[in-house]
Amino acid sequence: MTDVNRAVKLAIGYSTKDEIELTKQTLPRVSKKADIFWADGSMTDEGAALPSQLGITAQRVTGGADAALAWKLSTLLASPNNYTHIALLENDVLLDEDWFEPTFALFEKGKQDGLEVGAVSARSYVDRVLIQRSGYGVMHNLGAGFIVFTREAAEIVLRTFRTNWWPDNVRLFAQLSGIDLRTYAAFRGNEQWVTTDWGWEAQLARHGLAALALTPARCQMIGQKLPLEQQGLALTTEATIGLPHSEATFEFYRDNLAAIRSGAVEITEPSIIVRQNGAMLFFPHQMRYLAGTTWQGISGLRWAQGFGPFGYRAGAGGVSLSVLVSGICSFLVSGGPDGAKVLIQDTRSGFKTEPDLPTEDKGIVSVNVPGTPVPRRITVDIEEGAAFYGLHCNDPQLLDTAFNFNWSQLPEVA
Repeated sequence: MTDVNRAVKLAIGYSTKDEIELTKQTLPRVSKKADIFWADGSMTDEGAALPSQLGITAQRVTGGADAALAWKLSTLLASPNNYTHIALLENDVLLDEDWFEPTFALFEKGKQDGLEVGAVSARSYVDRVLIQRSGYGVMHNLGAGFIVFTREAAEIVLRTFRTNWWPDNVRLFAQLSGIDLRTYAAFRGNEQWVTTDWGWEAQLARHGLAALALTPARCQMIGQKLPLEQQGLALTTEATIGLPHSEATFEFYRDNLAAIRSGAVEITEPSIIVRQNGAMLFFPHQMRYLAGTTWQGISGLRWAQGFGPFGYRAGAGGVSLSVLVSGICSFLVSGGPDGAKVLIQDTRSGFKTEPDLPTEDKGIVSVNVPGTPVPRRITVDIEEGAAFYGLHCNDPQLLDTAFNFNWSQLPEVA
């Protein structure tokens, strides 16, 4: 047994949705290296039966990829086995036979170079490299397809789980490294929302932790409906690895991360809650961060990958939300498949509005509520079928710092 094997107690959260032939190729590459926690969203009988045929118990997780990610992170962190490292793997990532030791060696390589490493991967895409080093890349994105976290890093990612605003990533990495992602990364200079796994490395960097990946990559992407080139992706190879960045660039990034860890420097964004110029945006699964929030009624989960990533759809009898808010705010709602009503009342001023919401194919509606700095309770009654996507507050709000998000808090799939 090598030193790496002795030091690591690894659990892998593995995701499938049918595609049996992919699973049969990718699972054997990891099953002897770690405990497997299988999240399966298969729709066919053959796909659903596969885990038991392979002697592994799988949890059925529906509601989209983000629900599976939340389940994997929550379950692995809560395990009594107290894993030292927590990995996420999707069944279209075929790791090389010898992936394990080179990947875990990145933790020590980073340490030798003065970094504290929170996440590593055997997979690296060309446009996700922030700083190229000898034998590895310091990454601004690893992605959920394959990533290995320390416990601390996995806890940070789960605690801050949400979609992300790309300009926040650009700003953070520009401040810490002096590199402008708008010149080459996937979203260039766009101002747009990006999926949850595009925010993980930014959140880790905000805590002074680096993310590293092997370059060239030690994996293949299999079963792709479109070739990687048509997706705008390219795994790093000997031919595509760029020249190493200057030592001064690396040292600038390294020293900034160290200053964050020591408390000498603070990066406030991207935070758990989306903040812009004092305003705050709470997604449905984050509403209990807002002190004094209560829900009544049954909601159903609606995957909104690009914004949230979860919407909450009102079930039979509707849903009532009660929040304590200071200042002007807006509730983000849609009418569901058939259109619906929402009743919003300010219990202090008497303000009341009951708009007819258009069907969800028309998009999300922002219902504005006036207010003063004096906190007041607002109630929101959402008709069956309508969906709630968030609350935008113009001013900072009181937060319940005891609240921590995990998968068990999500409603059942709508």
